[in-house]
Amino acid sequence: MTDVPDKQPFDDSASMSGVNRTSALTMLELSPIALSVLIRTLNEADRIEATLVAAERLGAEIVVIDACSADKTVEICRRRGVRVVTNPWPGFGPQRNFGEQQCANDFIFSLDADEIVTPEMAAEIRGHFTGGTTPPRLMIVRKAVVFPHRKAPTPWAFCHEQVLIYDRRVATTGPNPNWDKLDITVSDRPVTIRAPLWHYSFRDWHHMLAKANFVARLAADTQPTRSRLPLVLRVIFELPLTFLKFYILRRYFLGGIDGFTTAMLTAVGRFARVAMLLERRDHTDTMSPRKQQ
Repeated sequence: MTDVPDKQPFDDSASMSGVNRTSALTMLELSPIALSVLIRTLNEADRIEATLVAAERLGAEIVVIDACSADKTVEICRRRGVRVVTNPWPGFGPQRNFGEQQCANDFIFSLDADEIVTPEMAAEIRGHFTGGTTPPRLMIVRKAVVFPHRKAPTPWAFCHEQVLIYDRRVATTGPNPNWDKLDITVSDRPVTIRAPLWHYSFRDWHHMLAKANFVARLAADTQPTRSRLPLVLRVIFELPLTFLKFYILRRYFLGGIDGFTTAMLTAVGRFARVAMLLERRDHTDTMSPRKQQ
């Protein structure tokens, strides 16, 4: 994350009188469902509206947790009638956990600001909430990556699977600042939403490298110190093995040169993370202090 002002959480829902509350209910005449779509934002003005428009297909509550954006992210969200709560960035896990507490419904759909709910996916999710039966407490969402500068995933794209729709009474996000890990207290077998989510993770190659560097530094600064030998071996093998994993096993080769570049830069990011972990282990005393990003 870029520099974030030191502010207290602020909920703007009480100050939204007079705002044009455009919603899925008024636009699409959908019956509301007992689901809250939770979106975290920081300077997402160039793509948040497309995400909101797509999410409105669900007929669910939409809650945005904004980490003090300096662009028009919050303005766009308010214009669409979305509830916005401002909270300085505490890390990936803590921010989503904070957001879970702000939602009106117990069922949460954790959606990123760069993801699109397709009509097929919206219909499938709504089916679990409108069929007269209790929705599954855990649902797996399949994410199909969209390469930079493209409009849609490649045919037969690999889909990353993750529990992203869940009942917060049995699953909540843990405190790790590096990632969103759910602490699940039940043994339910998750139900898979078959229609994939479209994930526009990177705007361009510069953005991909900047994001990889941020994640690498965050890991180096917050993860526990690890044994040296495994880190040395990973520094040697991380880049080629990660490239092969994404390019071959995750079928990025279907994306042509864009798939090749995405696989390569993903491998570079993983390599940088391990290299920084080893650097911190071996050279903590000689490293200059880092400014928080």
